[in-house]
Amino acid sequence: RDRCRHDDHCRDDPAAVAELARSGSEDAFALIVNCFDDHSPHVRNAAARAFRKLEPARTVDLFNRSLEGASAERRRNIGTAIAASGLATEAIDKLDSENREDTYNALSILFVMAKTGEFEPLVQAIERHESVQVRMAAIKLLTLTGQSELANTAAKRRLDKQPPELGHLS
Repeated sequence: RDRCRHDDHCRDDPAAVAELARSGSEDAFALIVNCFDDHSPHVRNAAARAFRKLEPARTVDLFNRSLEGASAERRRNIGTAIAASGLATEAIDKLDSENREDTYNALSILFVMAKTGEFEPLVQAIERHESVQVRMAAIKLLTLTGQSELANTAAKRRLDKQPPELGHLS
């Protein structure tokens, strides 16, 4: 009873994408990947969240597999979906977790997102997050992906927004 098929790419039906992840069918991965080509950002965001439901322990692997041989447009769509679906925000909040596995998984998903050229959640973390650990991790991730200038600019903007007496504490 898959509502999402190869020929329609889950058109305008985010619920169909979630249903695919729950079904665990053999072709669920391929069908979800195809949903990243959908014109609807809601469907693409649902596809990003579906990977976490499909195989929670291997979410990053699924994203990496979906990027293999992907067109430039699909790569952008995947990165944008990681950012817009809430996965990036969740990952950023786990960067200062006491649990090393949570931190590693968070870094991994954010690195996959950055590999697609989606950097905005990391820039926002540098500029706005209250945790120094999170800000430093975001700077490191941007630097690792060749975006050290972007990281420096975001850090400078954060410092410029600080009251003068607190600027040196950031």
